[in-house]
Order: sequence, then structure tokens, then C-alpha cells
Amino acid sequence: MSKQVGMSRNISLDYLDKTIELMENEDDFEKIREDLREYIGLYIDDNTNIRKTANILSNIWLEDDEENRNIKAYARKIVKSNNANLKLVAHWCMMLITYKVFEDIASVVGKLEYMQVEITSRFIREKMTDMWGERPTLIHAIPKNIRTMRDINVLEPVKHGVYKVKKYRVNDERAIILIVATLIHLKDKLYLSLDELMGDSLMFPFDYSFDVGVLEESNMFSFDRFGGELAISLKENFK
Repeated sequence: MSKQVGMSRNISLDYLDKTIELMENEDDFEKIREDLREYIGLYIDDNTNIRKTANILSNIWLEDDEENRNIKAYARKIVKSNNANLKLVAHWCMMLITYKVFEDIASVVGKLEYMQVEITSRFIREKMTDMWGERPTLIHAIPKNIRTMRDINVLEPVKHGVYKVKKYRVNDERAIILIVATLIHLKDKLYLSLDELMGDSLMFPFDYSFDVGVLEESNMFSFDRFGGELAISLKENFK
């Protein structure tokens, strides 16, 4: 079965933060969806675009499945904060978990940034069509996802079609726990070494380090040793 693109509209930080604001004041997700459509309608005229944008935001923050339910519940709990960096980390992790196309584009950008290679929309498009095939829905979605990264201020334009990464230092323990949980979830491996969790291309906007003691205290992870190397996994109730 071919992968579904899904994220075919650019999503601004304002829209994402508005979703969080609505979640702080309302428990009824259907009411939040209705309020989101009304809010987006202040900026977008086309009803189809309003609906699709609201659906993407809903999928990111309001919908979950058996595989990601507990991570999303943790993100919903910690994101109700005035900490802008924590919110950005949470938005980023939820978009990675929800949309494979966003995850793959983030991986491409992160690898280019790590190799100190020029980040261009052309190269991203070439790598994505290599991975996904040259489908019209993908070709339409790629610039929308890049624009989302611009709108949430993790990519800055250098010139037309060329970008540089804007980095954020992450010190909040809750944000770091969410980063680690998200990486383990996305890698789909039983265990990850601590080295694998540092500097992963998917988390290219963030500089962070972590304390094993903090991860242990979160009660979200299990630890083991393989060949003398400490490895970490998500506990069964957080998968």
C-alpha cells in the first residue's frame, strides 16, 4: 500500500498555538474542531482549505491511535504552558508522529544540516520523490511542509529556494523526555542506544542533552545493557 501524504497544507505556528489554547479551555474535541474552523476562517476564505487545515491540526493534536495514544496524551499534558520552546518541541514531535511526509522531509533537512550541505527545496523534492515516487499529491505537499517549517521558525530563507536552520536550545526536562519518547517511537526498534538519541536528524531544530536519571524518574522508559552499552526503550504502556 502506498504511503498517504496527508499533510498537504502549510500549518502556521499561530494555528498550532491556537489549537493548544482551545485545548486549555475546552475538553470536547468536537467543539475544539468547530472553533478551529471558525478561527481559520478569519484568515482563509476557501471552505475546502479551511476544512483541510482544521483536519490537519486535529490530526496533530486531537486524534491518536493505539500506537501513539500515550505519547500524545503526555504531550497534551505538558504543552499547556507559557514556555514557548516547550510548545515548539511539542508541536514538532506531534507533527513527526502524525505525518510520515513531514517526518521524511525533516530527516532530509536534518541530514543536509548535519553534513553542512546547502538546504534547497530542489534537493528536498528530489530526495522525497526518490523515496515516495513522483506523485502529484506529494509534489503539491512538499512546498507546503517546507513552508510549515518556515512558519514555525525552524527554517530561515537565505534566498529563493535556499534555507538555513534556526536552532533552539532545549533545557526543559519535559521537552527532552518528549523528544526521547518520540525518537524511540519513530525508529520502530526495540531499543536505542543513548548515542542514537543525540543529534538525530529528525530533531535538527533543537540542541539538547539529557540526564538518564530524569528519564528514569519519568517512568516512561525501560533500560538495559547490551555489550556494556546502555540502551533505552519505551515501556509497554507508552508504545
